[in-house]
Amino acid sequence: MSQKVLPTKINLVQYKNQVKLVRNIKRLLENKREVLLLYLRNYAAEYERLYTEVNETLKVVYESYLQAVSSEGIKNIQTIADSQSPSLSVSGSTKVIFGVKIPIIQLNEASVPPKPFSEVETSPYLSESYDRMKEALMKVMELVELESTIRALVAELKKTQRLINSIDTSILPFYNRSIKYIKQVLDDRAREDFIRLKVIRKILQRKKTYAGI
Repeated sequence: MSQKVLPTKINLVQYKNQVKLVRNIKRLLENKREVLLLYLRNYAAEYERLYTEVNETLKVVYESYLQAVSSEGIKNIQTIADSQSPSLSVSGSTKVIFGVKIPIIQLNEASVPPKPFSEVETSPYLSESYDRMKEALMKVMELVELESTIRALVAELKKTQRLINSIDTSILPFYNRSIKYIKQVLDDRAREDFIRLKVIRKILQRKKTYAGI
């Protein structure tokens, strides 16, 4: 690629300036990468904590539900479930973290149907299962949001790393080769001009000597 570069002093100055600019860009990208990694570590820790909570809550829900089925009978539980219409609604929006669009997912608590049974008339396990499931739903929404956030940050981190790799493997090597090539050509020209001037000076001196004779 360096053979296609026009070896002039102007290009040499411009390419040196480009190298400084590219290195500054690389430094900014490296800083961005470090910030993204910091965010990812924090979100990953939060995700792991919440994931454990969700699993524990769902385990309690499942156990309470099985005990309620044992107490009330599967047909009665099915009748209660069939009496409910799907009403859950979720809203979504976005926020920006360090230039990355992050999804925000929220469960409309008002859309969660109230208990369709009396706690006095039914098993307390069924009531506990309902309460725990409502709690689990909120945490699952948080978990989904966290997972989406982590995915977005990972995608941005990969994009940033690809840019850094491109600078290291393609852009900077091109400019460095070009600068080296231009310097070599200019140095060769300078040596040729120096030799040419020496030859001309000798010729002129000889002419003066002959003229004096």
